[in-house]
Amino acid sequence: MSEQSALTSTAFTPTAQETATLLAWFDTYDEHVRRGDIAAMADMALFPLMLMTNDSAGEVVARQWGRDDFVQAMGMAADESVEIFNERRPVFLNSDLAVVITDSTVTAGGQTQHMRYVDVMAKTGGAWGFKSMIQAGWGDMLQADS
Repeated sequence: MSEQSALTSTAFTPTAQETATLLAWFDTYDEHVRRGDIAAMADMALFPLMLMTNDSAGEVVARQWGRDDFVQAMGMAADESVEIFNERRPVFLNSDLAVVITDSTVTAGGQTQHMRYVDVMAKTGGAWGFKSMIQAGWGDMLQADS
């Protein structure tokens, strides 16, 4: 194993295969979402999971979730009648860490809305998992659940 350093002579550029592998991970995750398979979604997370959002006062709200917290929250949000289209832009820090910005178009009840969020991705055992979810606008609800 070579010595690790945050400093490099050039910025990391992923290969086409590295990018494809990460985006394929999201394709699998999105399929679990479409099927409402919360347990399979949870299997793709690296717990504990860090959540960050803001509230209506513009203050940061951060929580650490275990698997049970994730399953409960996603179970309440699951709705197979909702259509979601995601456009993702991964930014690799190196071959094992990435930040993925997602722009989603969500259609429910004939109304279309948009959201943007970020997942912090990490590899463990050679496989991708998400470690952190960052999305604006959920803070009031998270604080109500506390």
